[in-house]
Amino acid sequence: MKFKNILYFIISIFFFASCVEDISLPLENGTKMLVVEGGLTTDAISHKIMLSLTNDFYDTERPAAVSGATVTLSDGENTYTLTETGTAGTYRTPVFAAEIGKTYRLEISDVNIDGTEKYWAEASIDYQISPLDSIKISNIKRIDTIYNKDKTIKKTDTIYYVNRENYLPLFIFLKDQKEVRNFYLGKVAVNDTLLNDTISRYFYTDDMLFNGSYVNDNIVSVYRFKTKLTGERDDYRILRPNSKVTVYAYGISKDYYYFISDINSTGSANPFMGPPTPPRSNIFPAGKACGFFYAMSSTQYSMIYLP
Repeated sequence: MKFKNILYFIISIFFFASCVEDISLPLENGTKMLVVEGGLTTDAISHKIMLSLTNDFYDTERPAAVSGATVTLSDGENTYTLTETGTAGTYRTPVFAAEIGKTYRLEISDVNIDGTEKYWAEASIDYQISPLDSIKISNIKRIDTIYNKDKTIKKTDTIYYVNRENYLPLFIFLKDQKEVRNFYLGKVAVNDTLLNDTISRYFYTDDMLFNGSYVNDNIVSVYRFKTKLTGERDDYRILRPNSKVTVYAYGISKDYYYFISDINSTGSANPFMGPPTPPRSNIFPAGKACGFFYAMSSTQYSMIYLP
């Protein structure tokens, strides 16, 4: 009898699994909101701010760009007026480098969305990220501390092992600041073309596991190149000899760190993550706009890859 019940249970699972129907919920169109993306770094460059509108849930088109806005940036001493470039909705500053300790205020006007005529945000750079000593691309990884299963230290020794998986890790070397709560953002370029150019591909972390320590090849890799093609989309991750590899590292704020985390959590396909929630934002008026205006310190390091 027990076997028969199990058999009925298995058959029921297959029956219900085959009865799948796509259901489109009748969601109402939401009120359009302004989306603000961009910010400043300590690099002497022309910084950009991108403006667009939110889409409704079932929209498949790219978000509409917002053109013709008046965008200004002030640090209490200087005021910069941003110019819209040839790309609609992209506004650029004159060339300048943001400074540590200054608070920058972004103001956006001449954009009347649902009766809102003015938007603003503020950001500051609280610390200078430590310079990168070097970078390393190798599938040979170093481990300095061996742990027991209960996470207690078994022994401290330097060992090396070859990672035989289908990727080639990229490591950075720098000294983490013990007196500062550091939040890191990393981007990687090959021959001056960014590989992780979208927020879902950013490398980001805090220093909870290595506060005050020297970050090296026994900590974590900031990017993983492919060693073999496993699909057409992997071609950009294949690192070829004599390529110039550049790591752009940034010291970001705690709020921007959690904004990136919110975005990546919201976009997860994990069915156990719960219902999506709007990511946090520092754009005001609250509830009328979304996105993030950041200010961060920067450093970079380049090398020529010679396997």
